[in-house]
Amino acid sequence: MTRFNALILLVIVLAMILCAGCLQEQKVPGVNDTTAIRHALMQQLLHGMTVILQDNLEAFDASVEDVASLLGTTGISGPKADSLIMDLAASHHSILSAITVDTNGTVRAAAPESALTILGQNIADQDVIAHVLSTRQPAMGTYFTLRQGGAGVALVYPVFSPGGEFLGAVSLAFSPSILVTPYAEESATWAPYTYIVAQPDGVLLAHSNPAMVGKPTFNEPLFEGFPEILDLARRYSTERTGYATFSYYKVGSTEIVPKETFWDTVVMKGTEWRVLVVADGE
Repeated sequence: MTRFNALILLVIVLAMILCAGCLQEQKVPGVNDTTAIRHALMQQLLHGMTVILQDNLEAFDASVEDVASLLGTTGISGPKADSLIMDLAASHHSILSAITVDTNGTVRAAAPESALTILGQNIADQDVIAHVLSTRQPAMGTYFTLRQGGAGVALVYPVFSPGGEFLGAVSLAFSPSILVTPYAEESATWAPYTYIVAQPDGVLLAHSNPAMVGKPTFNEPLFEGFPEILDLARRYSTERTGYATFSYYKVGSTEIVPKETFWDTVVMKGTEWRVLVVADGE
């Protein structure tokens, strides 16, 4: 049993306890017992998903911090730096690339092989790179298109020599969609719910329909006929947790069905993601 399956089993047991009235859970007014059971299970599975994602983000953060410290000794380019960057890029299946940049934003080391095309290129125009080079503080950026292809989120740390000289930065870019998908699929074996991860500005980071990843909710033509989805996005843009109902297509179908969602938040370096669990309503 994987750690995630063990966690899902635990939250299902907790949901059963909640429904028996042993613990207090957020209630939606005017629902029957069957709906209350579904709501309790949805919230507990959402909790399990947010715990797993937060753990993964913190593991990424610790890895990049460790590599930044080692690069301070090895330098940001050369065989030793290349080895560190290759190990970092290979450390998780959702990682798209790992690179170092100098104080001007020029790429000095890159991995995997597909990222070598950007060696020597200046990427100081990327928001999170520019922020870290300017502030010399670690940061996680928002969704962007990588220069070498693909799209994801970057976690960036400054690199300092043992004497405190600022050498540049190390960046780990990863795909939130690839990160979320295995856990969403495992969770679906326990209950027929789907998951969405979005930035507070509405950009979709993970979705049961891969074609929706990267779409901006507020400017997406597919949502123009569904004002409730826009209302939901406006709410989660400022509300870190919540509950809402809306209508949209049933997964894998053109049938429009009522849906409901609870959402919560994970955060890294001040950058927040909204994590939503979605169920078809009655």
